Amino acid sequence: MQTLQFPAPATKTVTIQVAPQDLAMLRQSGYRLCVAMQVDGDYDVVWQSASQYLASNQFQWVPWFQIFATNRFFDGASVQSLTNVVEIGLGEQSTLDQNGLLSPAMTMGPWQSVNLLNEYGLINPALNRLCTWIDGTKVATPIYVRQQQARVGTTAMTPVDKVLVWFEQNIQAGTMFSTARSQAVEIDLTVANAATRLYQEGAWTQAE
Repeated sequence: MQTLQFPAPATKTVTIQVAPQDLAMLRQSGYRLCVAMQVDGDYDVVWQSASQYLASNQFQWVPWFQIFATNRFFDGASVQSLTNVVEIGLGEQSTLDQNGLLSPAMTMGPWQSVNLLNEYGLINPALNRLCTWIDGTKVATPIYVRQQQARVGTTAMTPVDKVLVWFEQNIQAGTMFSTARSQAVEIDLTVANAATRLYQEGAWTQAE
């Protein structure tokens, strides 16, 4: 019997460059480098945030997720998991049973989505995603909380390889938000595997 060979998941890499004069101003004013990941066509959680950024900063990700649930979406609050956390991939499904426990993931549901079978009741499904951050650490942190509570039944959450990058004061990773971020740039890696952006004089441009 022939064994099917599937390509390894692509690593997506973003490099953020900051012009020297902007770097000094941003850091002295307490601005943090922030990133959010698009899920279901929107951005609603600060995925990563750093104060110790430099003139060139690189971060990466692969399609590795964790699913969990919480009981609210609140603008400006930190995401808190109220269930167990389960590793899951695209095209897989976990069941949240009547006791509020998530089952191990199994292959089921739309291939481009992370899927939840909710037997519990009203709940806000949520996702973590693994990132290799600008300091080289690998950490799984929240990228999404469904703003409207899910009812009993199946919910598909569809992450895409698009990130929002911006600078902001007084905000941490895991903060939920529902308003547009000031002077943000969206970076689309749904086709490409790498991109570089330069922040200079308050504006974003594509860089080599």
